Amino acid sequence: MLGESGLTLGLEAMDQRDLPVAGGKGASLGAMLQAGLPVPEGFAVLTEAYRSFVRHNGFEEAVRQLVQEVAPDDPEVLAEAAQALKDRFIAGEIPGPVAEAIHRAYEDLGGGLVVVRSSATAEDLPGASFAGQHDSFLNIAGEEEVSDAVRRCWASLWNPRAVSYRKRVGLDTTDIAIAVVVQRMIDAERSGVIFTANPLDHRRDRMLLSASFGLGEAVVGGAVSPDSWVLAHSGEVLDHRLADKEVITVREGKGTVERPMPEDRRRAVTLDPPEVAELAALGRRAQAHFGSPQDLEWAIADGKVYLVQSRPITSLFPLPEPLPKSTDGLRLYLCFNVHAQQMLEPITPMGIDYWRALVGGFAHAATGRPEREVPWLKVAAGRIFADITELLRKPGRWPQLAEAASDKDPITGQALLAFQEREGDRIIGRKGGIGFWWRLGPLLARLGWRGLLATLNPERARIRVLAETDAAIREIEAEAEGLTTMGERVAFIRDVLGRRGAITWIIPVAVMNPGLMAEGAVRRKVGEWLGDEGLFTPVQRALPHNVTTEMGLELWRLARRLKDEGKEPSPQHPGVSEFLRRYGHRAIWEIDPGIPRWAEDPAYVLDLIRGYMEAPEDADQEAQFLRNRAEAEEAAATLVSRVREAKGRLRGGLFAWQLRCYRELAGLREQPKFEGARMITITRRILHAAGGDLVAQGHLDQAADVFFLGFEDLLAAEGGHAGDLRAKAATARAAYDSEMGRRAVPRWMTSDGECIFGVPAEEGEGVLAGLPVSAGSHTGRVRVVLHPSGAKLEQGEVLVCRGTDPAWTPLFLRAGALVMETGGAVSHGSIVAREYGLPAVAGVADATERLRDGQMVQVNGETGQVTLLADD
Repeated sequence: MLGESGLTLGLEAMDQRDLPVAGGKGASLGAMLQAGLPVPEGFAVLTEAYRSFVRHNGFEEAVRQLVQEVAPDDPEVLAEAAQALKDRFIAGEIPGPVAEAIHRAYEDLGGGLVVVRSSATAEDLPGASFAGQHDSFLNIAGEEEVSDAVRRCWASLWNPRAVSYRKRVGLDTTDIAIAVVVQRMIDAERSGVIFTANPLDHRRDRMLLSASFGLGEAVVGGAVSPDSWVLAHSGEVLDHRLADKEVITVREGKGTVERPMPEDRRRAVTLDPPEVAELAALGRRAQAHFGSPQDLEWAIADGKVYLVQSRPITSLFPLPEPLPKSTDGLRLYLCFNVHAQQMLEPITPMGIDYWRALVGGFAHAATGRPEREVPWLKVAAGRIFADITELLRKPGRWPQLAEAASDKDPITGQALLAFQEREGDRIIGRKGGIGFWWRLGPLLARLGWRGLLATLNPERARIRVLAETDAAIREIEAEAEGLTTMGERVAFIRDVLGRRGAITWIIPVAVMNPGLMAEGAVRRKVGEWLGDEGLFTPVQRALPHNVTTEMGLELWRLARRLKDEGKEPSPQHPGVSEFLRRYGHRAIWEIDPGIPRWAEDPAYVLDLIRGYMEAPEDADQEAQFLRNRAEAEEAAATLVSRVREAKGRLRGGLFAWQLRCYRELAGLREQPKFEGARMITITRRILHAAGGDLVAQGHLDQAADVFFLGFEDLLAAEGGHAGDLRAKAATARAAYDSEMGRRAVPRWMTSDGECIFGVPAEEGEGVLAGLPVSAGSHTGRVRVVLHPSGAKLEQGEVLVCRGTDPAWTPLFLRAGALVMETGGAVSHGSIVAREYGLPAVAGVADATERLRDGQMVQVNGETGQVTLLADD
């Protein structure tokens, strides 16, 4: 049913290739019909009709202004501008030829009741569903009513919510257009939605079916609590919940209305078992046809099931790749970004290749065998995951790993134990296991020896390891200067920065480890011998030899100096220049070589200095740190004296030795990351030079685009068979930019797609619960900070963030307390907070969304509670 005007097209004549002219919904419905799925007949008013309407009414300039000139960062201004344009569309005149084409197609359909639905060219896409953003109209009859509904669908392209959504996902362009689908109205007796993957836990082997009586709008719009079924893909019912369905959507007049559900239907089961099985089978067919999990709307009328819409489920977190074999059974993955780095943001493609090289290099150095392929390192949505399944084949290892994980993030440990209760039997006892532990013997012996030396003479060991590490990195840096070809660069990163760099990175860990072990031993003894572990808390403050703390204090001193000199901070100032020489290899999200370093872009550092310069004189952070250090040393001496008095000179002497070991070595906790960042910066220089060569050869537009390629692309370019690297980098950059907006990243994930974001927190009214990680209490106003660069944190405000890395540390000097969504007792933010005496709570779920700027709260770093207070 192709209209002669080219303005309409029958659904039966379409497939997914028609998305540019029929929109996402129209193309999808056409494809479903092509696949033999039960779809009501209808036609599409094509995008050319919309464009004709825009030209006829002279709306081009108004569209351009909204798209190009109205910024997304002011929601009120954006909503007002979008609504104004929508109102103009509703009042617009449909051109005669367009109106005639719509009337003719409606007549060919046979007239009668229809449903009129928006079908934008940027909706129902794999990366953006646009669900609910545009308007649909049910129970429409008559040529003029259909034309008016089509016009209102066109206008809904400029719904404020739709415009905001497009800007957020990067699809707001002047080229966007909208088609409209007109279908025969199904007077549904029952209706609902079936997801062919469970959108709640992301499992790909589960379906979620919802159903209620009447038309589907009450289910889709959330007006009714529907009956629900969790299904296996075979159709087996795994769980069924009967709801009290209070509302029903029915036809009335020229539209639909919501009415109270008849009493005899409120607790009645909507579907019988054969109908559930039929819907599951249709879901499987739709998923197989489209090649991805689908969100399907369905309706039942006169005993027949119809599918009225199918769109990709865009909310599912991607499966970590490479995918396991079907015979491997269930696999469990730990997210490196979230657990190890408290970093929700993605890593660039070249950054991921670097980490593959580093992990493979470490395995090579540890076992003596080249480990170029690292099958247990997985990637999804730009995040790195580690497949730890083989470590969990024995039940006793689960609590051990949970305890180890809890040092960084207790929620991760709790979630692992909760998963064991539910699904542990699918992993425990299966064949497999770690088979190369014996090959680690030489490395473990070397690390153990360095740890023993550190235990015997902590100060000497600390000085030695710092000197060795610095010399090793300087040597690597000098060797990197002579690289000229792509092959040399890739080999150097893999073999030198990977293998030698991994060992250089890990030796300081062995040296600091006795200090960390002493920390636990001392805390336990204080609790057992003196009756109160809290007596140890003051000793944890102002640990010496912490490079991150020293960096923050250096910034403070620099700010005081510039203020005394009456000068503005600039990279040319000798003090700033020296700071960047020492710390310029650092960056926000510094584990990714794709991120510019402070030495390249010092704007963040300069902003911090300006902020410190504005701080009042009585907020001297260096003086506060020195007071904390003196109090810590006095508290340590007091503890030693009390232990000697309570337990004798021998035990007192051993206790004093452990305390000294802790104070001398535990501050090195930040050193491995500091030195690692130096090696990542060397990697960045090497790759940036490679990018410069690719620019010179015409493959890329700018050298930084190289970070959106991979090692194999560099080798292919050298071999003369690279293909279109410019397009590949642009596609990867767009995907990376899109992932930067993802707010939820799972701590754990399984190979069947289940995402574990955390564990339920016990909270009371007006109280957010988290994990106490730095003692103390502070009352102040909230400042939510999603990115430290440009953050305007006033002295004493409560810093609320997702998580931190060392780049955030300078902000701690102004904060009155710290609240984090991720992290645990030994995560970066917690360590530094304790050393600064900054009350801190970690693991507060969705804190950056539940708390707002200016809100008064009390942060209790001893109970882990954030209490909401009434504003003054």
